Amino acid sequence: MKALCAIVIAVALAGCAVQPAPVQAGDRCLRCRRTITDLKLAAEIVDALKTPFPFRTAGCVAKYLKTHPDEQMTAIFVTDHNTGHMLPAKDAWFVPARLTEPDSRTVEADYYAFGSRSDAVAAKSDRAVQLRWSEVLAETSAQ
Repeated sequence: MKALCAIVIAVALAGCAVQPAPVQAGDRCLRCRRTITDLKLAAEIVDALKTPFPFRTAGCVAKYLKTHPDEQMTAIFVTDHNTGHMLPAKDAWFVPARLTEPDSRTVEADYYAFGSRSDAVAAKSDRAVQLRWSEVLAETSAQ
């Protein structure tokens, strides 16, 4: 009986967990309104009503949160650059990147996200150190 109760509670808790909705190529970023083309850079926030909102990059999410500090978020997800799977931003490791917009001379600072520190170390090569989400937010606030 105790085992059955434990299973029921575990299933109920798993059902309450917030899951990311798949971001699709062609979706528009909530902050910059640009089309999302590189799904390995995509991110998303889930609001208090469990509505997902896509973002072009983790940097776009950080900039959005800077300008909307009172926004109620249930979860923030980023895409692992190696696997293409979404994970909570707080669990990711970030490596600064320079992104160039297609058909443009615009270059902006952003971040590649990785699910493990070893993947971030392997990807960084000559780039700066690996960062956690709180550091990405702090860097964005300083810009």
